[in-house]
Amino acid sequence: MNAAEVLVDALERHGVRYVFGIPGHGNTNILDAIHGSDRIDFMLVRHEQAAAHIADGYARVSGQVGVCCSSVGPGAANMIMGIATAMSTSSPVLAIVGAPIQRWYGRGQLQETSRPDTAPADQAFMQMLQPITKRVWSIADPRTIPTAVRKAFTAAQVGRPGPVGIEIPWDLQASEVETLPEDPDPFPARARPRADADLTNRAAQLLVDAEAPVIIAGNGALISGAGGAVIALAESLGAAIASSFVSKGVVPEDHPLAVGMVGWLGHPVAHELIRERADLILAVGYRFADESTSWWTEGKPFVPQNRIVQIDIEAREMGRAGPIELGLEGDALAVVNDLREAVERLGGRPSAAADAALIRRAKNAYQLDLTPPDATPMEPLRVAEQVRRVLPDDSIISVDTGNHAHYFSAFYPIRAGGRFLNPGGWTPMGWGPTAIIGAKLAQPDKACVAVTGDGGFLMVNQEVSTAVEWGLPVVWLVFNNSSLAAIRDGQMADFGGRIIGTEYSVEVDYAELGRALGGEGVRVTRHDEVEDAIRWALDCGRPCVVDLVVAADAVRPPIAGAWFEPGRGEPAPMPRGSEVRYSSSE
Repeated sequence: MNAAEVLVDALERHGVRYVFGIPGHGNTNILDAIHGSDRIDFMLVRHEQAAAHIADGYARVSGQVGVCCSSVGPGAANMIMGIATAMSTSSPVLAIVGAPIQRWYGRGQLQETSRPDTAPADQAFMQMLQPITKRVWSIADPRTIPTAVRKAFTAAQVGRPGPVGIEIPWDLQASEVETLPEDPDPFPARARPRADADLTNRAAQLLVDAEAPVIIAGNGALISGAGGAVIALAESLGAAIASSFVSKGVVPEDHPLAVGMVGWLGHPVAHELIRERADLILAVGYRFADESTSWWTEGKPFVPQNRIVQIDIEAREMGRAGPIELGLEGDALAVVNDLREAVERLGGRPSAAADAALIRRAKNAYQLDLTPPDATPMEPLRVAEQVRRVLPDDSIISVDTGNHAHYFSAFYPIRAGGRFLNPGGWTPMGWGPTAIIGAKLAQPDKACVAVTGDGGFLMVNQEVSTAVEWGLPVVWLVFNNSSLAAIRDGQMADFGGRIIGTEYSVEVDYAELGRALGGEGVRVTRHDEVEDAIRWALDCGRPCVVDLVVAADAVRPPIAGAWFEPGRGEPAPMPRGSEVRYSSSE
């Protein structure tokens, strides 16, 4: 066997079904080895960035490691965006990249990442990936490939998951090698470390004694599959359940105790319950990052009166953004289950039923004021509500970065069986329209819909032809306002209305573009056309682009948080007692 065949054998042993990528002179041996496999398919994309994003979407939905592959140099560099996104959202992705011919390192080979004053060990492209991966391996001896693959799969999945990388020089791929294969590590990839028992019991006592506990289930809870355990604990406590943007849907948002997202795109009810009532926050795999705290602005939603118990798989996340009362290091599912058992041993909270009733009243008191149904151009807030009426409860929705995401954050409820995917804190434009292809490959029987703006779609629209080639009936909802509206709105508000590079002067028909790329396309300009157009797109059985022409100066959604930019001024704080609209005890 040559080294490329050894690599593919190792991937087969780890259950890999697909490798996403583009051929290049630095990975042709690997592709030829994949061609000889009856277990792995090479999936051709149109841009390497999409290969990484599709691998990410596939990993999140399938629960398996997503694998992407590129040539040396530019191809590998193009994958950096997707790998960094996977790192920011703890998604297990393996990036395999070619490298220049090993024996000529340092000579300035074609596409070599090198300088003449560095040693051979410094030529590895993988140094670029070190800050955005859990670990990288640069293969110097092809006999180490089975070990590197085994370790890479384990690293990608254990603890806090994340991307890893393997680089194999072009000449080594073709070299004959004798080596022993290695099977996956025998211990479960999804280990369930428990927190210290005494600390768990202390946390349970804090929860039972709390006047108004609130649980925030973050991405760690989603990755761990802790949604059901969070519900059981919340029901025993009478506690409200909130989520972050990345973890939206970890608990079905039509559950009586679910109050929606927190952060700068947060729901008014969730924010009010935390700001005005909560004395104890149980943070489950939630990091208190800038976006999820409105840049640490008081009252949006957190206030000094909130004491915090934090659960995380990584000790270094404890108290990272501010002081906490207690930290529980361990797997979210295991720790929450232990907490529930400890709470039950203590007899639960006496006021659980009354507090649950208050939460239900608060949710019922909130009414979203929709924009008029005859508005022209269409208003995104009403379009989001129409999309929710049409899509099945168990659909997978992938929301790209942009102004449209503001309407699908707090005000598009994810119900039981549904998934809400988004790029997380790295927030690259173009993630949503590509990751949804990987999601559809992982769950072909689910309706898979990307929600994107025209700006993000223009960056990756070529991947419509990828979905056509693969026979995947993905639907793209393109919010077409001929602008980069999220940034344009900031310019309007903070720079004297000066519009700088955020409006398109050339109108694009995205439905026609979808057809030109081999798919279907529907253009929608009126609200009374929206639902029928989406139904048709879902039923047509082919990849379809729905061009939604919406207002550039749309009504903004009534989000409860705040955005911060230097030069804009600090967001105004809202200390406890500022406003009670929904959660009155009367």
